[in-house]
Amino acid sequence: MAISYSRLIQLRLAQKCFQRSCRSVSRQRPIAASSQISKIDHKKMIEPEKKEDRVIYELPKVHVEEKKTALALFSSDTNYGIKVIEVINAIKFTPYGIRQAWDIFQEDKLLRSQVYIKERAEFLGPELATAHFLCYRGGKVRFHGQEDWITQDPDSDTLTSLPKFYVGSYKVEAADCSKMTLIYEGLENMKKMENLKWLSLESCPYIDDWCLDRISGEYGDTLEYLDIRNCPLVTDKGIASLSKMKKLKTLILGGHPEAKNLELVCLMLEDILPEITIRGIVYCDTSLLKPNEANE
Repeated sequence: MAISYSRLIQLRLAQKCFQRSCRSVSRQRPIAASSQISKIDHKKMIEPEKKEDRVIYELPKVHVEEKKTALALFSSDTNYGIKVIEVINAIKFTPYGIRQAWDIFQEDKLLRSQVYIKERAEFLGPELATAHFLCYRGGKVRFHGQEDWITQDPDSDTLTSLPKFYVGSYKVEAADCSKMTLIYEGLENMKKMENLKWLSLESCPYIDDWCLDRISGEYGDTLEYLDIRNCPLVTDKGIASLSKMKKLKTLILGGHPEAKNLELVCLMLEDILPEITIRGIVYCDTSLLKPNEANE
């Protein structure tokens, strides 16, 4: 059947129109979906989203190494090399700077060696804890009702004569701390002793006014004998603080270069404490001086 030329052109135009209509339909989005999206966007523009006022914990991101060697056991995230450099830079490499750094190191070491151990006092009691503290550092103690002093054997590191458990009958009556490097913080280990009557601090280089004030406040009702000879840091103020010790009967002085008015302070102590006997002090006899010299 033969088709005319005009009919062929009409069929070709109809085919192109059909193809264009298919393309336009495929490009269009669904009407319901597009309207819903536009509605949601419009709502967000009108009412912004509200954030909750609470903190949400997030797990830290941990970097897990896939491969580890035996040397990874000795690795660390801290750069200790930088810390060593900071310490070295803080030291002045001069004779004075090195000496100062060494003194600071020794003071810190001494402080750590005399720190108060609460567990020891709770386990042994304050009396035996004080005895262990003093004897292990070269001191001596004597308990109530005993005549022998207890000290550490220089050839041994243990104290066989001191109990290592709580015994209520052991009460420290006398403590000899002569030539010990006892500091103010170490006195925390010598408290709550109810029967302490005799105490010697002779030649203790770190005993100062603060230490004497603490001792007088702790043992003002029990201590009867006190020896503070050759304590170079003690001044008039420290000796004057001993006036709080109402039962003090014997006080031994001498070797206090910083005490400028020692005689005057001792006269004051004798007025406040009538039963006290002060040794090591020689009063100037003003009766032998001329009137002008006595006024001076």
